Amino acid sequence: MSKILIAVMDNAGLNFMLLSTWILFAEVMVGIMLTGPSLLEERESRTFDALLVSPLGKGQILAAKGMTVLLFSLLAQIAVYLVNQKLNSGFLAAMPYMLAGGLLFVEVGMIIGLKLSSAKNGSAVSSAVMIVFFLIVSVYGALPDWTYPLFIILPSIALVENLNSVMSGNAPLLVESLLLLLWITGLTVWIWRIDVE
Repeated sequence: MSKILIAVMDNAGLNFMLLSTWILFAEVMVGIMLTGPSLLEERESRTFDALLVSPLGKGQILAAKGMTVLLFSLLAQIAVYLVNQKLNSGFLAAMPYMLAGGLLFVEVGMIIGLKLSSAKNGSAVSSAVMIVFFLIVSVYGALPDWTYPLFIILPSIALVENLNSVMSGNAPLLVESLLLLLWITGLTVWIWRIDVE
């Protein structure tokens, strides 16, 4: 689907960060939608409790679950990139941001999975959060320039701006990169402080 839409938009001369937006879609779709609801289902079925009485700690259990979803997220992002661009120099430059975005949205999914109490609610909240992170990227470029400082604090916009910059052969954006690091660190601390029941 990304290949077709990008080709149509290119032919129409409307190429506003399309590839980086589709990479973001792969990140939020896999990261949030796999992590949040699946963690909630495990908590509801009590299989997560069984893991907590094992010799592994909460951090090790969550890290293993998160790394598994992160791997799927990276595979989805790489597939989107390769289908649209083939293997080129922009691929290596984009990889750190693909990894950071995958990690960030897996963490968002974990927070949803650990904070909510129902798998039904978790699926709805995961969908809503995923849509907000994805759709805001689609519209903020059409807003006046003075709104940029307001929206850049959102991780999806900081991520897409950096992806677009490095895939265009430019340097990473310092402020946006620091914001991504702050988001990842803040979400990691939040996850660590959540008491799992």
